[in-house]
Amino acid sequence: MAKIHSAEHLKEQIAITKPDHVMFVPKQLEWESDNVHLYVVEHKKYGGLLAFWTQSTFEGTGNNHLVFAGSRDGGKSWSEPKFIIGSRAMTKDDAKNEAQASWGFPIVTRSGRIYLFYYRELLGVKDNSRQLTGAFSAIYSDDCGESWSESADIKQRLTPYDADEYIQDNIVYEVPMRGTDGKYLAGFTKYVSRRVKDELKGGCRVYFYRFDNIDDDPEIKDIKITTLPDDDRGIFVYRPSGDVGRIEEPAWVILPDGRIFCSMRTDLGAVYYSVSSSDGGKSWSSPRALYFDDNTPFVNPISPCPIYDLGDGRYMQLYHGVCDPNKPYLPRNTLRCAIGHFDADAIQPIRFKKEDSDLYMHLGDEADGFGTDKQLAIYGTMTHMDGKNILWYPDRKFFLLGKDVR
Repeated sequence: MAKIHSAEHLKEQIAITKPDHVMFVPKQLEWESDNVHLYVVEHKKYGGLLAFWTQSTFEGTGNNHLVFAGSRDGGKSWSEPKFIIGSRAMTKDDAKNEAQASWGFPIVTRSGRIYLFYYRELLGVKDNSRQLTGAFSAIYSDDCGESWSESADIKQRLTPYDADEYIQDNIVYEVPMRGTDGKYLAGFTKYVSRRVKDELKGGCRVYFYRFDNIDDDPEIKDIKITTLPDDDRGIFVYRPSGDVGRIEEPAWVILPDGRIFCSMRTDLGAVYYSVSSSDGGKSWSSPRALYFDDNTPFVNPISPCPIYDLGDGRYMQLYHGVCDPNKPYLPRNTLRCAIGHFDADAIQPIRFKKEDSDLYMHLGDEADGFGTDKQLAIYGTMTHMDGKNILWYPDRKFFLLGKDVR
C-alpha cells in the first residue's frame, strides 16, 4: 500500500510551491496517489469550475481512470473527486484485467453539454504501451457530470504513422480552446505505431483535432472531427543525426493577427515553436527553437512547456531552464516563467526579454518526491474567470493546486 503521511507533513509539502488554491490532496489510497493531465473548465450551468484528470497508483501501473471535481467559489474549495470511467483495480496484479481510461479531456458546448474524450484501452491490443495505445472514445453529460452517457468510439484520420483508424497512439495535452472560427481545437502528440513500416518508425509528431459540429450536441457517432494540419506529416523536427526527433505536447495561443502560436517540448534540449498560417491551423511553419531577445534558447528537457495568454497583451511561457543530456526527461524540479509580447514584424512573433524571466517554482531538498523524482511537470490548465487568471497544476503528480497569476 502507499505510504501514509501525516497531516502536518502534507501541509508543509503543499506550501513549498506557494499555491493560492488547493484542489486535491490524496488520502493515500493505492489508486489515487498519481494525478496528472489536469483540465479545468468554466461551466455556467454548474456555476463555477469543473476539473477533470487522469488518476492512478503511479503512471504506468495499469489502473488509469478518470475523475472530476467541482468548485462554485472560484476555486477556493472543491468537491471530493468522483470516479467517471476506467480501471477500478487497486493493485498492479488486478490491473492486468481492468481496461484503463486515460488522458480524458472535456469540451463544454454552448448548451452546457460536457463531452469527455479519452483513450480507451483494449485489453490484449499491444503497441507502444497500455496507457498510450487505445481507441479514441467519448461520453457526455447534460447534468454537469451527475450522470454520463454510454461510451462510444470515434473513427480517426489514418496517417502513415498509424496502423488503424480506431486504435492509435495519441495524447491530447492542453484543454481544447476555440479557434478563430469558433470551433474547438485540441493539440495532440502522435506516437508512431510499432506496427508501421520500419522506415517510418522513431520520433513523434504534433497534430490538432478540430471539432466541427460539437456545438450541435451530436451523438458521439455523429461527431465530425478534422485532423490538422492538412498534410500527413504533421509538425515534426529532425535531430542533428538527420533522424526524425521527438516533438510533443503542444500548447497554443491565438495571436492578435489571427495566427496560432504553438510551443512544444522536444528531445533537442530546448522548447520549439511553430506558427500557423492565417488558416486556422491547416498549415504550419517548420518548428524553430524558441529564443529570448538576447539569442539564448529556452533550455528544456523532454517535459511540458506550456504557453498561456494572460488576456492583457502578455504571454506566459513556462519552461525548466535546465537539461541533463544523460537523463533527457530531467531535471523537472525547477520551473521558470518568461513573459512575452506580440511582435508583428518578428520571425518569432512573441518576443521574450531575458530580464522578464523568473524562477517560478522550485522543489529543493525539503521536498518529498512522492514517487515522481520531485517533478514540476505542468500538465495543467490556465482558467480565466471573473477577471482572474489561475494556473492549475499537479505538484509532483501528487497534489493538485492552483496559483493566481498576476
